[in-house]
Amino acid sequence: MPTTLVTGGNGFVGATVVSTLLSSKFNHRVILAVRSVASAEALIAIHPEWPADNVVIASVPDFTVPGAFDEIFKSHSEIDYVIHVAAPLLDDPRNNEFVEHFEKPNVLGNIGILTSAKQFGKNVKAISVTGSVNAITLGDQDDVKKRVFGNKEWLVQGREDAIKAQHNYISYCVGKKVAEQALWKFVEEEKPSFTVTNFMPPLIFGPMEQKVASAAKINFSNSQIQAILNSAKAEGGKVPSTIFPGYIDVRDLAELQILALTTPGAANKRFVVGFPMMFNRFAEALRNVPEYSSRIGENNDDDEKLTSARFGTDEAEAVFQFKFRSLEETAKDVAASIVKVEAQAA
Repeated sequence: MPTTLVTGGNGFVGATVVSTLLSSKFNHRVILAVRSVASAEALIAIHPEWPADNVVIASVPDFTVPGAFDEIFKSHSEIDYVIHVAAPLLDDPRNNEFVEHFEKPNVLGNIGILTSAKQFGKNVKAISVTGSVNAITLGDQDDVKKRVFGNKEWLVQGREDAIKAQHNYISYCVGKKVAEQALWKFVEEEKPSFTVTNFMPPLIFGPMEQKVASAAKINFSNSQIQAILNSAKAEGGKVPSTIFPGYIDVRDLAELQILALTTPGAANKRFVVGFPMMFNRFAEALRNVPEYSSRIGENNDDDEKLTSARFGTDEAEAVFQFKFRSLEETAKDVAASIVKVEAQAA
């Protein structure tokens, strides 16, 4: 049974990665690296289906401290793989200081786990990293219209632009870019014995495996589907406008990140993974589900004017030979997950 270290395992993507690793399809033993042991225990408590003997909690209070992951690799020489999900979120608009809020935590998190794995991960064979399409684009319509977002593309803006702008979203995007660039610089210069794969997803939707305290605490991307699901009662009674015209199902992303650990063609490569979409299309999918149809407002007027994002996924599809879920399946399953959270909070 392979052993995989997962960072950020109590978040939206991370919890799905953990569930998928522990499933009968993959049957991994998981070491959860988390800042808070209590949060990891709370996550495990809501998943009685997880084999108790196959989940270990490892405390890492600050991922950005040099050597933060050293002790985990020293204590667990059996670690075969790493899936690095933990990264700063775009969750507080007041966080607009690029260096402190985004560059340092993003870069130090990536370099920290790579360095510890190289020095002390004697049996580590591969590391899979959750990056972002924001390392390629700000997502503005001018950029969406003029290019396909592919594996060789990069964000035009750099750190000086972010420092000058002092803007939360620009800092977030540039933070993703510099963190990934630092990752590839490490691979090139340090030549570790393990391989590295970086994924660049757009908006991530899907059922929630993480612990969600209330409907108001649903993660940002799924909260967009929540807004669609409640749009009939919203002011104006319309579906919200699309914030970025591209998505991936969290279950597909999780499985790809696991497959990358043992797929030779994924070694030391970056992959854009995503599909075009508009919020009106998600609304249409949910209207076809009887229990949700009355909750969906009228289509918004903005989506018709938008251009859907184009993603260069040919290489990912060729390497992984993977069958992605349909938008309809994603929409239905996200909605069911949201309704479950709403019911628990009621």
